[in-house]
Amino acid sequence: MKIFKHWTAEKRQVNIQGEKQEITTYGGSNTSIDEAAIRAKEKMEKVIRKINGESGIFDDYQVEIREEILQTVDEKTIITRNRYGAQVMNAENLMFLDIDKPKASLGGFFKKSTLEQDKEKIFEMVRKLAATPKYQGLAFRLYETYQGARVIVMGKSFDPLDRTTLDMMNEFNCDKLYTTICKKQGCFRARLTPKPYRIKMKAYKVKYPRGMDASFESWLQSYERESRNYSVCRFVEQIGVSTFGTTEAVRIHDEVTGATARQPLA
Repeated sequence: MKIFKHWTAEKRQVNIQGEKQEITTYGGSNTSIDEAAIRAKEKMEKVIRKINGESGIFDDYQVEIREEILQTVDEKTIITRNRYGAQVMNAENLMFLDIDKPKASLGGFFKKSTLEQDKEKIFEMVRKLAATPKYQGLAFRLYETYQGARVIVMGKSFDPLDRTTLDMMNEFNCDKLYTTICKKQGCFRARLTPKPYRIKMKAYKVKYPRGMDASFESWLQSYERESRNYSVCRFVEQIGVSTFGTTEAVRIHDEVTGATARQPLA
């Protein structure tokens, strides 16, 4: 997981297929802006080499999360603000499963179902899988979301780059895009505050790093005020080992998402 306190940009005019174009690379550092500038220049050199036809340069590249740090829960868990203004928990070892659809069945192709019916199918799938011997010793916190379900898996540390972790995410029918992002960024992500359009607000394209932005600050005040009337997820039940208490990361997740409040989901 690559999340940094300091960011800076490197801009250059580069010849691409006979045309001069300006490209930008960003460098991050937890030490200083000067170190971030060095990283940005290093990345620029790699990009130019790739443009010039060198292959394999970014094969092992882990995508940086260029977002504003809002809170450091611990060394493995950081809350940031994403590109449309929502708060997101980034967890290096705490697994979040994002499940938007039930597993497809042969009969299901010919039957229409409501969103509530689909959610119940997801809940039942999670309950059955959590009860299998291979997941003995783990606890699964199940939440209802606007679209489907979220699951927090407790009892061990998970590596989002490990093949067994990815297999587990696939078995629980995690959203494919979400699984890909987890692998590329080296962490699990869980949105803590609503998507703007679901609370009838216009989206704001959040750029980071940014300078003084009065319009963003005004938008943010409205967004945070409206967000209090909605929950991102609703706690349903804990499955599996019942002796697991909630960690600080889980406690913050439940508090910020409004998981125990009876509010509309967004």
